[in-house]
Amino acid sequence: MQKHIRFAIVLAALPSMGGDNGKENGFIQPLLAGLETEKPEEIELANCLVLALPVYKDTGKRREWPCSLHAQPSIFQPDIDMELLASASNELAALSQRKSLKPGDRVVLTGILRAETVTFPTGETQTVNRLALTQAPQMIVKEKRVSTTVYEQRKRR
Repeated sequence: MQKHIRFAIVLAALPSMGGDNGKENGFIQPLLAGLETEKPEEIELANCLVLALPVYKDTGKRREWPCSLHAQPSIFQPDIDMELLASASNELAALSQRKSLKPGDRVVLTGILRAETVTFPTGETQTVNRLALTQAPQMIVKEKRVSTTVYEQRKRR
């Protein structure tokens, strides 16, 4: 019998939670016209040097692909010279991994650039540039691939 009483209480509470047949609860949402955030701009970095081997992680639910790069000046972007951390997730991470980037490769990256300032306990500050990729990297120049297997190294001797 207690189960039926609890059920009846829940049913009695439901109509008051949703309002009176579609009428407002008396709450007015303020206009957020002045508080709109800027939409981040997509940027294309045309001359990026891969600094470290990207590490692809697949946990089953989420795929991640971070890569350390140096965006260098080019004819179209002479003022760009920065180190950055590019990252992709899920489908884009899988596409990026298929490019098999190695240190020394040059790529074109497209994504949303965000600069974060990190302050250390010593008072020193450092800016970390992060690029959230919106497209898979486009290979410009592939660094010469060197076999690192033990068999190949012994074969050369």
